[in-house]
Amino acid sequence: MPLGAARFGLQSGDLGSLELIESQTVSSVSAINFTSLKGSIYDVHLFVYKKVHFISSANNFSIRVSDDGGSSYESSNYQFAMMYSSQVAGENQYRNNSASQIDIGLVGSPTTGQSMQGWFYMYNANNSSENTLFSGHGVSFGSTDHHGQSMHWGGGTYTQGATVNALQLKGDGGDTIETATVDLYGIKQL
Repeated sequence: MPLGAARFGLQSGDLGSLELIESQTVSSVSAINFTSLKGSIYDVHLFVYKKVHFISSANNFSIRVSDDGGSSYESSNYQFAMMYSSQVAGENQYRNNSASQIDIGLVGSPTTGQSMQGWFYMYNANNSSENTLFSGHGVSFGSTDHHGQSMHWGGGTYTQGATVNALQLKGDGGDTIETATVDLYGIKQL
């Protein structure tokens, strides 16, 4: 066992395991829906997204949740705060205390080849007595328009106590997602 792994085992113990629930690679879709979160097994989820492009305009990559298995997605009761830094816009914050979704990342113009990669955690999805919480980080690569090379980090909450059993990713402006790959993992507590 490598020394680093041994130290981790001695200092922290076994914290749990990461298990792939679902992986989606999409093209030309309005949204990416995850309708099997396996919330009765996992109280923490990890979403890893890569190569996110939108077809015609710059967008924020956004989250909406569902408590009816994905038949509908909630369009209110969200709050979020994001910090971002780019060579175009410098350092800024972006927040909303009464939002229709949680914005988790910034993607510039697809016509200049920008794409976004990143991850976010979701907590308490299966617990109707708690708010569902999110935190994450991402990077965007592209030209010097809009945000250019940028990084973003932040978090948010769905402020209604509900059993969240599905999640949707979309562009905040409604633009079509040209390409994206998203992996959903459950973190199993031991």
